[in-house]
Amino acid sequence: METDEKKPHIIIRFFMATRTLSIVTVATLLLGLPALLAALVDRTGRAPYRIGQAWARFILRTNGVRILVEGLGKINRRVSYVFVSNHQSNLDGPAIGVSLPSPLRFVIKRSLLRIPIMGQAFKLGRMIAIDRSDGEKSIETINRAARELRGGISALFFGEGSRTRDGALRTFKKGAAVFAIRAGLPLVPVTVTGGYRLLPPGSLHIRGGALRIVIGAAIPTAGLTPDDAERLTETVRSVIEENLT
Repeated sequence: METDEKKPHIIIRFFMATRTLSIVTVATLLLGLPALLAALVDRTGRAPYRIGQAWARFILRTNGVRILVEGLGKINRRVSYVFVSNHQSNLDGPAIGVSLPSPLRFVIKRSLLRIPIMGQAFKLGRMIAIDRSDGEKSIETINRAARELRGGISALFFGEGSRTRDGALRTFKKGAAVFAIRAGLPLVPVTVTGGYRLLPPGSLHIRGGALRIVIGAAIPTAGLTPDDAERLTETVRSVIEENLT
């Protein structure tokens, strides 16, 4: 009896997941070629990034996701920052990307570059792909990326390193703080709430609803050394934790 009752729910989830995947596929097919052409002309990555924003905005809106942003007045679009966010779901990146005025270079795992279409999009957007198994090469990648962050182009780290599996805020890695100190850029806490509910781990169906983004005050890194990274990381995490609660 219970199995028969669950069947309609399984069917509904299947069709909703199919709808979400269809929207993502259509948006990717429509905007993929323009992004590729833009990347051939614009070596800064700004133009393909703007197309990527259109891609994300289309997916979020057609799935009924509303983004509520607080604290935009704390950001100067002409200044480069290192943003650090918590990571609730796969909606976090697109939502932050369409909300912030700064063109962003997401710090991602290098293995993501192997994903068909999506990996190419990451390359076109000049995302910062880190190989965690090769520390020396990762440092080289980060140093090269830091030199490109100017004129409002910023970096975005997910402080926990990967998505939460249960909705709880986890320990932050100090890579973002080290990067910000070495690059001499302000560190900005970004809090995302609602993503875990709208797209929980393992789900392929984006639920409609509100996703809230809170931008904290920029934390200067001038005069700091890598020895200060742990303290700086805890400061950023405490701001995000307070906004979550």
